[in-house]
Amino acid sequence: MAEKRHGPGVITLLVYLIGAASLAGGLSGWLHATGAMEWARTLDAPNWAPSFALMNIIGLFIPIFIIIALWIAQRSGRDGMRLLCTLLIALLLAGMAMQICVFFGSRDPALGFLAAMAMWVYALFATGIVGRASSPAGVLLWVPFGWLTLLLVLGFELMRLNAPGTFAGGL
Repeated sequence: MAEKRHGPGVITLLVYLIGAASLAGGLSGWLHATGAMEWARTLDAPNWAPSFALMNIIGLFIPIFIIIALWIAQRSGRDGMRLLCTLLIALLLAGMAMQICVFFGSRDPALGFLAAMAMWVYALFATGIVGRASSPAGVLLWVPFGWLTLLLVLGFELMRLNAPGTFAGGL
């Protein structure tokens, strides 16, 4: 008897990737159309910080890792964990988009840092749970987690350098 196939197929993966590319491209377009990128260029940044243009390009590719992890988790995760992993990964993608909206929409480095911290904590939690259910999906989520780690450190430095009235102003 043929083995029952679990989870979405390759066509679904392509649809997921097109959706993620649309989300990333839409956010990038919003950043440029609203003047948020010009605002970001006016911020004092640490010497080690990559340019916002490079970060924008890298940010376009990070969702690919999340989407492939989603697809793998839906195909290979333990039966009871598939739905949980799907929700955790989808919330990770949505949260990363929301983090961009908070930082650039509010144009407040302190609020952006708090959003980055919240996403970092969530990503750590989600990556751990997904990794227990599906090792390959968990490994793929370490790339976005590393990206969020860089954004957290950069967010702290941007807050420290540009928002002296915040809790990091004296550091």
